[in-house]
Amino acid sequence: MVGFCPRILVPRIRLVRVPAGDAGTLETARIIARLVREGSRDFYVRQKAIAIFRACGVRPKDRLGEVSALFEWVRRNVRYTRDIWQVETLHTARRLLELRAGDCDDMTILLGAMLMSTGHPVRLVLAGYHPAKPHGYSHIYPEVNVRGRWIALDSTLPHPMGWQPRALWKRVCEIAKEDLKCSLNIRGQGSFTTFPTIPRV
Repeated sequence: MVGFCPRILVPRIRLVRVPAGDAGTLETARIIARLVREGSRDFYVRQKAIAIFRACGVRPKDRLGEVSALFEWVRRNVRYTRDIWQVETLHTARRLLELRAGDCDDMTILLGAMLMSTGHPVRLVLAGYHPAKPHGYSHIYPEVNVRGRWIALDSTLPHPMGWQPRALWKRVCEIAKEDLKCSLNIRGQGSFTTFPTIPRV
């Protein structure tokens, strides 16, 4: 008799080398945007978002209610867990629904994908806090557009929807169809400058 050996499913892992410094940060943001877009097309992710709407009793066409339900679900059900030591680790939205643990970029991927999968426009915000490192970004969170107004959704901390961390440097990135289009907001000086599409590295 031949013994039964169950098939072990191993998650697919892809290693990508990104440049150091600002170029690497922007390339990572580009990968995050791609994972948000791909996750928004994953029926499993859409199905989970719809199940959350139903569980929370969100009425049809209640855009703000949908956003709030998804934001609260991610905030309460995904454990903030740092990446592997000195390795930037990104998970797909589907994988994060299984793992339910990740850092700011993972939560951004999941929340952004669930929002986009249910018809909500999403963009990414990169935030930097070090005065001596202009445009050195160490945090990311999504913003969602509800009735023409962009709302910050930082699910990594116990703050309400709309709260955003104070940052010295902030870059807002539109998730375009094939690329990422970013603008720069230097908060301390109150200026806002538009930059062209980030060149591929």
